[in-house]
Amino acid sequence: LRVALPLFPVGFVYWQTAIAWLAVIGIVYAGLVALVQQDFKFVIGYSSVSHMGFVMLGIAAANERAVSGAVLQMFSHGVIAGLLFAVVGRMVYERTHTRQLDALTAMPLHRLMPFAAVTFVIAGLASMGIPGFSGFPAELTILVGTWKMTPLFALLAAVGVLVAAAFTLRAIQVLFFGKTELTATGASTHAAADQEHFDAITWPEKAGALLLITATVLIGLKPDLLLNWIIPALQSPYFHAVLKGGSL
Repeated sequence: LRVALPLFPVGFVYWQTAIAWLAVIGIVYAGLVALVQQDFKFVIGYSSVSHMGFVMLGIAAANERAVSGAVLQMFSHGVIAGLLFAVVGRMVYERTHTRQLDALTAMPLHRLMPFAAVTFVIAGLASMGIPGFSGFPAELTILVGTWKMTPLFALLAAVGVLVAAAFTLRAIQVLFFGKTELTATGASTHAAADQEHFDAITWPEKAGALLLITATVLIGLKPDLLLNWIIPALQSPYFHAVLKGGSL
């Protein structure tokens, strides 16, 4: 954004359509790969690839609205991904010593780690772009800006939003709310797992999670806090040739 585009505006226009296609392919394909992963960390990793595809798409659209959304998405994704990895790496893995969904689904983590479960649900909603979280204004701004240039790319990216909702809901259900099957006596198959005990979530862990949740909610409700800084920067002469001259 700050070096390549201002230095090579003509070259950017030449590759603009190819970049947009790579972006939408990355959004959808990475989302589909995340949908079938069995390693919890890989689910979040591929979801990050999918969400960063929106950044590339916003840049490829090359108008002020889309690029401002791309920069906002960089911030949003950093906060949300940090929150997701905090749950999977710091809270869950440090206590269960596994990232495999098949093993984790046998543990009623919503009862054993209620704070981690609530945090992941909130992070999942933010990752899906639900209104009230930073992912919503970021992705919506990108889609609106892309629609102004080429509706096809906006529609393909919207499919990626649906795929993101699918793999996020799957991760929430499998990880924290695994299937509970009843035996002939009516006892839950999770009864043995209920006897497990994990160390309580520490206050530093809670403080870190709450800080990230506050950030994504604050920007989700008041995106102008960042956009008021982002948009003036994009109106500088350095970006003028790219953002005014490009067309998909």
